[in-house]
Amino acid sequence: MLWRWRGFILASAVREIRSRFSRSLLGWVWLLLPPIAMIVIYSVIFSRLMRAGGLPDLGPFTYTIFLCAGMMSWQWFCDLLTRTTGLFTNYGGLFKRAAVPWQALLAVDVLVSSFGLVVIFTLFLLFLAAIGQWPGVALLAYFPLLLLQGLFAVALGMCLAVLQVFFRDVGLALPIVLQFWFWATPIVYPLTILPESIRDLIQLNFMTAIVSGYQSALMPALGSPWRAGLLVTVILIPLLMAAALWMLRRNWDAMRDEF
Repeated sequence: MLWRWRGFILASAVREIRSRFSRSLLGWVWLLLPPIAMIVIYSVIFSRLMRAGGLPDLGPFTYTIFLCAGMMSWQWFCDLLTRTTGLFTNYGGLFKRAAVPWQALLAVDVLVSSFGLVVIFTLFLLFLAAIGQWPGVALLAYFPLLLLQGLFAVALGMCLAVLQVFFRDVGLALPIVLQFWFWATPIVYPLTILPESIRDLIQLNFMTAIVSGYQSALMPALGSPWRAGLLVTVILIPLLMAAALWMLRRNWDAMRDEF
């Protein structure tokens, strides 16, 4: 089905990306400024505090590399999850006017969301090469984790998207939940600085395993311990997607009345 709609998907994604910056003076620079500003702020505030946090010594950019390893993918995860959650409410008018399958519109959101990650990640890899910290073959582990995280965002987002049609509270609550989830995931801090009791609690968060995998892929000196959280994510994805499809089939007619 998606292949038949490939022209629509690509054209829609390109149009949305262009429209974001078409009337701004800085143009595409705005794509990079928010994540760079966030990374600089966190690096300035936390780099001294984390110096004794058990990170390998990779020079003056040690903490920045550690932070970027988790931050880039987390920002993408939040954007993709938010977009997917708003799929039916954002495109409700289009569902009424045209026979566009929801899968095609989901593909548009995935492409638009992933575009920013590709640009930022490419620049970050160039930065690693420039400072002599290229991760080597360990970098290959980054991409399966990215696929796993993306599939989880889509599966969870589809469940929330159905609920969002009937309860707008879902979209309003999501940013708050993501804030708590962010600080419950070792993105800004390494696990080694936490007391053992809190560390065990943080490891119950299955996103900890994914983020730790990103950090190990870009900082091979950290090692790559197996964490059960990855298995939990693998199990959750098909369960959530099956639940989303069941909710869609059961509520589609009622959802169309709400568009």
